[in-house]
Amino acid sequence: MPKRTTLTFTSEDGPRVDTTKLFIYHCKYSGRHAFTIDVDLRKLPRRRTDGAYVIDTNEHTIKLYTSDGGVKYIRRQNGTVEKQYRLNLGQLPIAYKSELDSPLLYIMDGTVTTYSNQNARRAGRLLVPPCISRSERSGLVEMRLELEDRSHRCTLSRVTADVVRVHVTGLMGSDAVHEELFDLFAKVLNVRLSQLDLRRAKSSRNRIMTVESLSPEQVYERLREALKKQSMERAEKRQRRHM
Repeated sequence: MPKRTTLTFTSEDGPRVDTTKLFIYHCKYSGRHAFTIDVDLRKLPRRRTDGAYVIDTNEHTIKLYTSDGGVKYIRRQNGTVEKQYRLNLGQLPIAYKSELDSPLLYIMDGTVTTYSNQNARRAGRLLVPPCISRSERSGLVEMRLELEDRSHRCTLSRVTADVVRVHVTGLMGSDAVHEELFDLFAKVLNVRLSQLDLRRAKSSRNRIMTVESLSPEQVYERLREALKKQSMERAEKRQRRHM
């Protein structure tokens, strides 16, 4: 388990922070305290590439409760490769810097909230990973999908904090893949095709699927049930082969 590090970025020339105007953010997935900052994230600019919030640590004070997430290389849509020095809460990355000595800190879109779900955990409520969330713009539930093409059959693979991974039989860029996804999720989520919509993401391997009339908790629970059913079916097949 990685050693936790606490990093504090401050502006030496800035005014003294008013503690009555501090904003506390928690990981959307685990509910753990992610950081405390002197500004509402919603008032900060966003990167065009990935929607991350941009924090200039020369202007704002932030105290992070994160660990070193290592270096990640991201290929952008224009073909350029970007290096990210990531900061994690557990295994989940929530922030990054493009250069270690840069004053700019980026908070990843959809990873934190001002609501602490520690009480929800104690009450036994289902914790929904950040890859399944309600859009602030449309109010609909969105799922971030990651596709593995040319598989033997279309099926769910797993749900992580970052993505819902799906195996599809068609080629990545074909229209048939979208038809497979609609059919799969209509069945798994028990919804009509008209309740689903799909759009491409920045990466060719990713899609964003929107779902009407279900909550994030309902979507996640039905995905879990489908994965559990698949696991049981595989176990039964293995047993039959050994009979």
